Amino acid sequence: MKKIFNVLVVVLLLTQNCFSQEKKGLELGGTLRFNYRYKAWDADSKSMGGDIVFDVFRLNAKAKYNSLFLDCEYRFYPSNFGGGMLHHGFIGYEFDEKSQLQLGVNQVPFGILSYASHSWFFSMLYYVGLEDDYDTGLKFVHNTTDWNFAVGVYKNAEGGRRGVTFSDNSTGTGVDMARYSYDLAGDAEEKGQINVRVARKFNNQEVGLSGQWGQYRNHVLKNNYGYNAYGAHYHGQFLKDKRLDLKFEAAYYKYNGAKNKMITMAAYNAPYDIASEATIFSGGIAYTVPVKWGPITSLQFYENYSYMKKSYSEFNDSQMNVVGCLISAGPIYTYVDYGSGKNQEWLGPWGGFGESGKEYGLARGASNPEWHSWFNINIGYYF
Repeated sequence: MKKIFNVLVVVLLLTQNCFSQEKKGLELGGTLRFNYRYKAWDADSKSMGGDIVFDVFRLNAKAKYNSLFLDCEYRFYPSNFGGGMLHHGFIGYEFDEKSQLQLGVNQVPFGILSYASHSWFFSMLYYVGLEDDYDTGLKFVHNTTDWNFAVGVYKNAEGGRRGVTFSDNSTGTGVDMARYSYDLAGDAEEKGQINVRVARKFNNQEVGLSGQWGQYRNHVLKNNYGYNAYGAHYHGQFLKDKRLDLKFEAAYYKYNGAKNKMITMAAYNAPYDIASEATIFSGGIAYTVPVKWGPITSLQFYENYSYMKKSYSEFNDSQMNVVGCLISAGPIYTYVDYGSGKNQEWLGPWGGFGESGKEYGLARGASNPEWHSWFNINIGYYF
């Protein structure tokens, strides 16, 4: 009995030691956000003096168990914006403090991460699926003091599938458009994609190159076609406390096999067409001013501009400009933005929200477009 007792004591001590070496943790958080919006082209919006609407409620969870970890976020939008949707959610494994694997819905490694812009509106890159895009697959990340390398292999876009009616009035199963980031929709559905991103870091600056190669299925033509995208970026932070922030990116994309040189993208339950081949130039500058105004601790002023050069002579280019300020007050962050656009799908009375969708916006574009503006205040409590 004494021997058995001694063995049990040793086992208990070893077990206790093992558990004491485990690294476990759980973090929960979320956000509640509202928008005040005034759309200068919208007669109803002007007559009402704008409106205040619910933007999003989101829940975040991060968990860790030794080298394994979890990172996920679920969002609840208004029903006309898609309702509930998974923003991201993946299981990860850390080889060491520099290298990790992510399996699930994760951010596609392309261009400036996490965002190529400063404003609530993002840049033009976002609306063609090249900024803050999320897909479902496996990503490897290696991050050091001097370099960041990432490669992702994705099976398809985030979100699920549902019954849809295609352009030839046939029915079948296609992508669910109620999702956060922009990917192919309508007749087209992504079926495989590879991303590679390499960035060199130095003195609070970063320069990098990105490549994307994939294949999509056209459910009407019952054929597979290839697509690709390439990008180069620069991100620099200067002055005391990195108050000056500069972001520049150029990206080119092309979808082969697109009918009428246009292809459908969708997010938030809103489909629209874009030119199937284009080059986008995006630049942003931001300057942060520390203040002590009650709970307000900083003001970040920014200017973001994007230009979309379409590859077809009969198409008309698109522009987007956002000037604004981010107000930080403890857990409350407020974006005050004045966004303007020419042939920009979300900044004007066309596309998925008006008539002649294929003649305007990011697809063919109007030959003599006007600037249309949207004044927006987004206020959110982050916990």
